[in-house]
Amino acid sequence: MDWTWKNPLPEEGRKISFVGKGGSAKSTTLAHLVRYWKAMGIPAVAHDADDSDGPEEPGSLLAWAEMLPVHSDGLGAPVYRAPAAPSLRAEMDRLRPPHGLSLVDTKAWDRGKHNSHLAAIRASDLLVLALYPSGMEKWRGASILGAMDEVESMSGHRPRVVCLLTRFKKGVGAAGEVRKELENEGLYVLKAEIPANESKTGYSQSFGTVPRLKANSDMHELAKELLVEATR
Repeated sequence: MDWTWKNPLPEEGRKISFVGKGGSAKSTTLAHLVRYWKAMGIPAVAHDADDSDGPEEPGSLLAWAEMLPVHSDGLGAPVYRAPAAPSLRAEMDRLRPPHGLSLVDTKAWDRGKHNSHLAAIRASDLLVLALYPSGMEKWRGASILGAMDEVESMSGHRPRVVCLLTRFKKGVGAAGEVRKELENEGLYVLKAEIPANESKTGYSQSFGTVPRLKANSDMHELAKELLVEATR
């Protein structure tokens, strides 16, 4: 298959951060996305800001990249340990490829002033909020909007935010109900969704492997949709 996709990104590229609670599939989703963007001809770099296990331990995205064979092209994009929060925006700008993406994988959502989340909001053009479709997620959406209000009041910058529903069982009504609740709150929910897949070849079991590409899969559709959203 010809994976080529007309690159819609401007010369200065775009910066996208992924946020959400622990276990919301941020790292898994991002690992697969960079593989798809590589196949589609979209250059990218990723910054792992997940220091949940301590600043000396690699976050899951960086650990994943380091597990892959050296003779392979890895995840399809270089993965770097993110710098301290005050330097995040400058580093994202410095490493962002022309007409490409500079991506951040954050740790579990926490709006504390000394972690990477407020820095990721300040640095990004687009914020992807990964949400498991449960009743609590409406509250999490309100929390991140509150953090964005805080960043905007301090810096005048407010990135576009989109919600991504993840890790749910297809055919269960909860995802649709949460989608409606979020939309009623004025949040934009991506059409693409990433359901739970516990099979041997599914997303949930793919850590440490080279993500597989499948045309028109959930992840492929998400890769295309995010490119459109990044240029709005």
